[in-house]
Amino acid sequence: MIFLFFAVMLFIIRKNLGVSSFEDYATASRSFGFFALTFSVLATWIVGAMYTSWAGMAVTYGFTALYCIAYAIITMIVMYYVAPKTYIWGAKYGIKTQSELLGFRYQSKTVRMLTGIWGIVFTIPWLIVEIVTQGYVFEYASGGLIPQFWGMVLGIVVVAIFVSLGGMRSVVTANVFQGLILIFGGTALMIYFIYKYFGGFSSGFDMVANEYPEMLTYPGPGWDPPTPYWTSIVILSGLGGFLWPWAYNKLFASDSIRTIKISALLAPIIYAIFFSIFVFTAIFIHSYDQTLSDVQGAFLWLASESGPIALGFLGVIIMASSVGTVSGIIQAISTTVSRDFAQVINRNISDKRAINIARISVIAISLISLLIGTADLGLMVFLALFTYDGIILLFPVVILGLYWKRANKEGAIIGLIAGTALSMFLRFFNPIFIESWGWQPGVYGLALCFIIMIVAGYMKKPGVFVEKLWQDTEVLYTKNVKVPTSKSTSRVS
Repeated sequence: MIFLFFAVMLFIIRKNLGVSSFEDYATASRSFGFFALTFSVLATWIVGAMYTSWAGMAVTYGFTALYCIAYAIITMIVMYYVAPKTYIWGAKYGIKTQSELLGFRYQSKTVRMLTGIWGIVFTIPWLIVEIVTQGYVFEYASGGLIPQFWGMVLGIVVVAIFVSLGGMRSVVTANVFQGLILIFGGTALMIYFIYKYFGGFSSGFDMVANEYPEMLTYPGPGWDPPTPYWTSIVILSGLGGFLWPWAYNKLFASDSIRTIKISALLAPIIYAIFFSIFVFTAIFIHSYDQTLSDVQGAFLWLASESGPIALGFLGVIIMASSVGTVSGIIQAISTTVSRDFAQVINRNISDKRAINIARISVIAISLISLLIGTADLGLMVFLALFTYDGIILLFPVVILGLYWKRANKEGAIIGLIAGTALSMFLRFFNPIFIESWGWQPGVYGLALCFIIMIVAGYMKKPGVFVEKLWQDTEVLYTKNVKVPTSKSTSRVS
């Protein structure tokens, strides 16, 4: 079934395997409507590891896993408010990436390259975890016939082919197909499990309330973190969830501000329904000893007990989730390498060469990730956990840059570096107050970055460029219509 999924996906996107310009590779010429954008964001954002790593948390602790719904709502609010200026500046000034947007706003190549580096460094761990997840699913679903390594190879080869050939257009088109499968297929399969094994939602909750009541309370059985722990992971995940380049860059592929706003309203509703049913299923299967002995493999075990069709279908759903994330990440990184590094270092790079650099980057990223993916998975999961402590530092740079005239490049550079340094120091050295107080390292780094940027902002007045940029933006925003795409490129002094 997984091979059939790949075949159908490639058939659907076959007409998109070719790009006419770097603009098309990076943004699909800003052509997608709300339906495509909504399911593309969901397919990119929902990871395959949800059915392994996050399943382990949900099966073990129950209610606590619903923090994902809270942070999803916050993330979409962030998307809603960053959308107008991101779209307007992107379309008017030919901006194609998150890093280019920030470099343009702050008129700084340093800001542009730093944010590009941050986006890549804190994204790579997620890419590796997802590639490993693909290999694990291939091995489990084939009964060991396809070893994990070769499963990883198969998955990354397919993704590398359609990303390098089709860019953003093929990624978003594939994401729609993947999103429909993972949302509707995943929800249907979870409901099937609930009725097959527990007789429905009502009887399932009655069973849990009588036998495992701790699963319905915070923080869950056998765990007692301080209350701020839950609050801090919601803050970090919510504010940082849309700042990943592979999610943020989707804004540049939309055809209007209205499209983005509709997607920002639809996505959390769809996600909340889907993820709630997923967590309810996890809470119910806590009652099986087999799932508690291997919580990360709990859903795969349940599917295998339901027969080969259910197991194959779950494999397809996980693969759809994983491929959606991997393709988005690789496309975003390759675009950043070409647009924010190569074309900043050498501004005379031709459009054709820019595309070739992006395609070479796809191959290089795939090979490096595959190599690192053979390392210990426990290390990969640890690396993935600290990524939010780093990516959250982009939030002050983005939100103050979009909404506060006084935000300047000095504050952005110092705040980003100092905040990240503090966050990483606290994460790796883990002083005792981190566990006793519950606030995660990224929260301290976020606060420091905000303080530095605000202090720096009041040390000098906004420049002429910022004043004019605000005036132009207000005129365009009041029209609330499509902004004609400019063929010019953003200029950074």
